[in-house]
Amino acid sequence: MLISSVLLDAVPGIRYGFGFEKELVPQALQRLWDQRPVKKQVHGTHAAHITAPQQEVGHADAFFTSRPEIPVSVITADCVPLLLARRDGGAVAAVHAGWRGLYDGIIPSVLDQLRAGEDWVAVIGPTICAPCYEISEELAQDFGQRFAAMPREAVLPAHRHLDLRAVAEHQLRQAGVKNIEHVGGCTCCTRDAQGDKLFRSYRRGDRNSQQHAGLYITHKETT
Repeated sequence: MLISSVLLDAVPGIRYGFGFEKELVPQALQRLWDQRPVKKQVHGTHAAHITAPQQEVGHADAFFTSRPEIPVSVITADCVPLLLARRDGGAVAAVHAGWRGLYDGIIPSVLDQLRAGEDWVAVIGPTICAPCYEISEELAQDFGQRFAAMPREAVLPAHRHLDLRAVAEHQLRQAGVKNIEHVGGCTCCTRDAQGDKLFRSYRRGDRNSQQHAGLYITHKETT
């Protein structure tokens, strides 16, 4: 299986991939997989600037680089895997955005560090859909208040059901990123033609071996 992105395919000199149930590490990343940062995701907002292979960054949930041949990746099993690339292929980023990260502003924080705007593209990968993602009444109210600038039915399309992807897209657009694409479907309910699940889903009960998403630059940085 290959999850393709029209926006990322148009960026010169990068490779990208989204993992799934039968290939947790996407094939596109496997050649350089041992060069990725040494990290621990904690549902926070820290973004690490990656400048060397196997860089130790500690706790982080976003990773960006302008160095070739170093993959930046995130692990997800329902949260938003967000891949970002500058249009000229000179810089890339991978962001893990669950409800905590979205609520606390990981996306605008990363975009601010990247000085990203219309010269960047954003691809939101396989993420749990709103019908599958029921939350507490308290959290629903908190999100409704935090994102009051959005129509409430966009944030919470049904009672206590949160749309993570809509919130992520809103934050991207607020920061000036206009070219946004959704790929891959829902981690919880998407099935193949045979009815088999395509992704790992924490909400569905998968607790280990989450899938990866990431990208890397294949050439020297363009300035």
